[in-house]
Amino acid sequence: MTKTEVKSIVRDEINGFINNSLDNEMKKILSKSSSKSRDELIKTISNAMEGVYKILWQKRDFWKKDIK
Repeated sequence: MTKTEVKSIVRDEINGFINNSLDNEMKKILSKSSSKSRDELIKTISNAMEGVYKILWQKRDFWKKDIK
């Protein structure tokens, strides 16, 4: 076996793991309500929604007057 063949096999195995096993493992982790990953994901989404709301609130005059 050459070095390029080994690299190709390793790359294929890693991609297979990512596509199959990693997705299932993430689903298991995020489905548990006591998961730290789930808590962090919910916190991140909440912060993003709050940021969008704040920007929209700051630009409310623009939305009321300038867009017609």
